[in-house]
Amino acid sequence: MTDSWAVGGISAVLAGLAVLGWMRAPSGRRLPAPSAADPPQPLELPAWARATRPRGWRGIVRGRLDAPPLGRRLAVAGAGSVAVALVLTMLVESIPLALVAGLVPAAAAVGAVGLGLLEPSPSRARQRRLIMEVPQALDLLAACLAAGLPPRNATAAVVSVFDGPLAEDLGAVARAVEIGLADATAWRSLRGHPQLGDAAVDLARAVESGTRMVETLTFYARDARQRRAAAVESSAKAVGVRCVLPMMICFVPSFILMGVLPAVVSAFLAAVPHIF
Repeated sequence: MTDSWAVGGISAVLAGLAVLGWMRAPSGRRLPAPSAADPPQPLELPAWARATRPRGWRGIVRGRLDAPPLGRRLAVAGAGSVAVALVLTMLVESIPLALVAGLVPAAAAVGAVGLGLLEPSPSRARQRRLIMEVPQALDLLAACLAAGLPPRNATAAVVSVFDGPLAEDLGAVARAVEIGLADATAWRSLRGHPQLGDAAVDLARAVESGTRMVETLTFYARDARQRRAAAVESSAKAVGVRCVLPMMICFVPSFILMGVLPAVVSAFLAAVPHIF
């Protein structure tokens, strides 16, 4: 019994360290510092660029750019694998220790890769907020351009209205224009943006050619509203699925206490005189 309690305590400590290490994981990776021959560039990727999903098997092994470093993920997964192995050896006495020891590194490696593919909650919240705000931003930008404002002034006006991730991404374009970058080049910096990418590319093309941009922005605003409606509908449908487990946790005990237990007690009390 003492050995079982000791193994359980060690497993709990390792699992707690794994959770603590995951919660304290830093967000995002930094680019290498530029050399003297390279043009100056920011040392940190934009938030929307860090949130991109990995491609290829090498990208899957490295994980998302906004995931914790590989060493941190290996430490967390290793602690969790050791805790699970200790619990297995405690519950299943006949399991070979050599098999458990051989599976721990493999489980740690798989766990590290899996943790690298998980989307952090800040990234999910950022994407949801962008989906909600991009339609209004594109409509406002189209209205400013229709009123006769130059693209840079229209962008600055939109940035002044919003805050959060949308203001950060559009603010980067406005700051690039302020320091002397061409409008088209500044807008092309958002070409990989998950919500503004296509609109930014067409807007840069329209700035270079001098064509009207209001109709293009209106089209992309309508498309963004459709994506927002689809995201809201999908989130509403997911609420019912997420509510199943809490409802079961609350309903099953109450059903037993209110429905089953009184019937069992009354039947037992009715049978006691006949038994004794």
